[in-house]
Amino acid sequence: MVNDIQKLHRVIDSLEEQSTQVAQFNGLLSAVSDARTEIEAAKSTLVNLAYEHAELFTKNSNKFEEFDGRLMSLNDLLGQIKDEQLKLRREVAALKFVTPEQFEQGCTAIDSRIAKQLAELKSKLEAAAESQQRSISGLRTIVVLGILVLAGGVGFLAMNIFL
Repeated sequence: MVNDIQKLHRVIDSLEEQSTQVAQFNGLLSAVSDARTEIEAAKSTLVNLAYEHAELFTKNSNKFEEFDGRLMSLNDLLGQIKDEQLKLRREVAALKFVTPEQFEQGCTAIDSRIAKQLAELKSKLEAAAESQQRSISGLRTIVVLGILVLAGGVGFLAMNIFL
């Protein structure tokens, strides 16, 4: 019986040890299961991040192409501006500039020419005014003579009527 009790104790100890191992195995299995769940969640997150990254990459590529087009357009416009600036520089270089003395001489010549033309115009206006005065004077004379002839005609008619 002692022997049976000892065997029983050994079996109980063995079962307790196996129970501990099973509990440890279950804990390990639970940890593996939790790790698997976390890995699946991480995998899902990585897939979503990869999709978002691809979208952002596409958007950035499109923006870079758009900016490249704009830069080319700006470069063309800059070239046109440079050409126009060169053309304007050539035109300015071709201009003949006058000195202050030449400017004063030109102003004096213009002033004298204007004064001469004003004098000519004044003499023409005076001649025209004098001609009009003579015409008006001649017309007055004609009007006075016409009134006298008319008065004479009225007087003649009056004499013929009353006589």
